[in-house]
Amino acid sequence: MNFPNTSIANVRFPNLNLYTRFLLLFTATTILLVILIVLGSFSLSEKDAQRIVLDRHEALYEMMSKLVEGQIDIENLKTEAKKNRVTIQIKRGEEVWRTGSPLPEPSELMENAVPLGKLFFSKVGSKYFVSATSNDTTISVTSQIANLIVYPNWLVLWPWFAVLIVLLISYKALNAQLSPIQNAIESASQISKGNLKHRIESHPANDLGKLTNGLNGMAENLEELFASKNELLLSVSHELRSPMARMKVLLAILDSGETVSKLGLEINKMDAIVEQLLESERLRDSHKLLNLESYFFPNVMNDIIRSFDENEQISVEGVIPEIVINIDLGRFTFVVRNLIENAIKHSANSSPVMITCKQDENQVAIAVRDFGTGIEPEFLERLFEPFSQADNVNNRSNDGIGLGLFLCKRIAMAHGGDLLVKSELNKGSEFTFILPIVGINT
Repeated sequence: MNFPNTSIANVRFPNLNLYTRFLLLFTATTILLVILIVLGSFSLSEKDAQRIVLDRHEALYEMMSKLVEGQIDIENLKTEAKKNRVTIQIKRGEEVWRTGSPLPEPSELMENAVPLGKLFFSKVGSKYFVSATSNDTTISVTSQIANLIVYPNWLVLWPWFAVLIVLLISYKALNAQLSPIQNAIESASQISKGNLKHRIESHPANDLGKLTNGLNGMAENLEELFASKNELLLSVSHELRSPMARMKVLLAILDSGETVSKLGLEINKMDAIVEQLLESERLRDSHKLLNLESYFFPNVMNDIIRSFDENEQISVEGVIPEIVINIDLGRFTFVVRNLIENAIKHSANSSPVMITCKQDENQVAIAVRDFGTGIEPEFLERLFEPFSQADNVNNRSNDGIGLGLFLCKRIAMAHGGDLLVKSELNKGSEFTFILPIVGINT
């Protein structure tokens, strides 16, 4: 029996909508399963068929003997054959009576016949026959139904294997039809994570093709929109640097005083903000921008901590691992200083800020822990987004515009690491800068 080819999963129905495809698939699968389950429920092995014949051989022999008694009545023979849905052939000497197509000769049937009482059970080709001899007359009978449900012992379970094959093919066909939905889900996930360059490669010629093409179009539009925004920020930042430089020169000419000092501080803050905006755009090239060099880790950390003028709030827990790290020193310093400064700003005056450095097999983790008011759980997901600041955190500095942690995250990722945060309201926060260790250390 020929089973459906698995290439059915790739069959295309360009003029059918999605609902019609599913209807056709489910209908065909249901029909095939019903047919196969019925065949499997009624199928018999040759041994089972022989046992049934043996159990009834006397009654069957009596019925067959009556048909060959005396003169053969062909009309009565056809009536009996039609009633029992069998084909009958009787041979007496050279005379032959049959109710349908010719059956094999008695000699051929007897070659591999199995005796079952007074009857003989034989198989020729793919058909099964029951024959008997009475009064020098041989009668042979075959049943279309029996030929449909009786199989060799090793093949009797084929309908159930066919059921599994149909289910497998249906699964593949269904998966092929629904794969664009999976692609759409993956695309939406990538876009939500900020990967606007992700595109769906294949588009089916149906309703789902409109969905996948639409997602690609949306990603392209968003990419263009963000590119325009970033280009505008970059242009504005560059344009602001020149007037600020001139303002610094003019302030230097003026006589020093409280007003001039305050103006200088504000201009420096604005200059820092512009520098942060420019840095955020530079870091789009990730590691290509970094000036990586090897440094002794304890020396780098001690220099950063000493830059806080021995602030009593800062304490180092444990020992700083004596390893060599491959970093862009300026940007690495920016990240660690920013984390310590934020911890100090968000803590009470007497609250400690703890720094812990732990080495793992392939990385070093720098954790900065404060015991301030913490961060709201709903804000944690947006903490590393540009221009984001928590509104309800006490002691929050108003000096920045929400680019510090965004830049720290980018610098960490540019180094091949990451920046993680854990926080609990009224108990404080912990930021962990994870940095991979290159193969310098042995």
